[in-house]
Amino acid sequence: MRPSVLVAIAILVAMAMPAWADRPKSADEVITEVRRATERYRDIARARADRFVQVSGMEARHGYHFMNINAPMLTAAGMAASTLDLARPPMLLYVERDGVWQLAGVEYALAAPPRPNPLPGAEWHRHEASCHYRDYREAPAPRAADCPTKHPESNEPFVLWHPAFAVVHVWAWIPSPDGPFSEENRALAPYGGAPPPSGHPHPRSETELAYSQVTHRVAGGVLILVALLTAWEAWRPRRFPWSALSSVVFILFGLYLIPTSDPESWPWGPGTFMEIFTDPLVLQHKFLALVPLTYGVIGALRSARVLASSYWYAVVPTLAILAGASLFVHFHDGRFHVDAIYLQHAAMGLTSIAAGALIFAARRTVSGELLIRWGWPGLIGAMGLILLFYVEH
Repeated sequence: MRPSVLVAIAILVAMAMPAWADRPKSADEVITEVRRATERYRDIARARADRFVQVSGMEARHGYHFMNINAPMLTAAGMAASTLDLARPPMLLYVERDGVWQLAGVEYALAAPPRPNPLPGAEWHRHEASCHYRDYREAPAPRAADCPTKHPESNEPFVLWHPAFAVVHVWAWIPSPDGPFSEENRALAPYGGAPPPSGHPHPRSETELAYSQVTHRVAGGVLILVALLTAWEAWRPRRFPWSALSSVVFILFGLYLIPTSDPESWPWGPGTFMEIFTDPLVLQHKFLALVPLTYGVIGALRSARVLASSYWYAVVPTLAILAGASLFVHFHDGRFHVDAIYLQHAAMGLTSIAAGALIFAARRTVSGELLIRWGWPGLIGAMGLILLFYVEH
């Protein structure tokens, strides 16, 4: 039996956790601490309310895996960290029968096994790099580009890929006959673990929804940074390259969006470059990634006095209006209907169109130039706030 799942949200994940106490804890102390930390999650509704989302089907002797997308490990700074915090488990393991969910234990994951080992007698197990599919099945692959675009058995589409990780289980609520830190729990065998039936389409999984929410919120944080830098540049004249800081962030932002907006597509995923043009949603995402990239290039060249300001005043508002208009026909499930997701995209679209219209309307007067100087970063910041609080339902 393979070790349990860590989804490709983990591509964005770093395992930065507080340091372990100096004195090693006993197995009983570990169990007590884990139970104290997860008592409330015996009610799965509380786990879902705290943003634990399902990231696997029922795995035999492991259970269903629920990952906390708000856990401290969702940072970009500690990829090589090898410490963990028992009080904040990133993964909960459940079993289910007749609609009743029971918490079995937790799973911790790090980029590499910690030294020294903070769990007495526990063996950290390697979870191979894997491709994940809409029905929660997986297949091993060293790179996302090596993943089949559809699962060989269920024919469900590729969703995400994750690299190899070291994992350990703590069976705090349903004891394992092989010890509290065993790789598998034979006591869960009666709950089965057969893959879901194939032959019918699956809606977007909780894994996909969580990944989408995380990437939108990362984008929001970046745009707020851009807005602050743009306002700082406008506060008083800056020499190059300080006058181009916001442009550099725009360029990096566009380069980040190209691979991460659709992990199943080129250049990271198994999809080819030409397949971008066969999927309207993916094509929209790639176009939207090119917008901040273009802003950054034109802004940097303008700051370096290589490009006349007239190019910025013409191209930037045009792209802002086109990008904003495209968000009104941005449908995640391929059809138009008004829901929270659509309304959020419509709000972003209106903000982008307003930014473009502001520049077109105000670019020819002195007072208009002042309006652009502060209105442009203000609207970028508004877009960032919408993205920062973006939710998937």
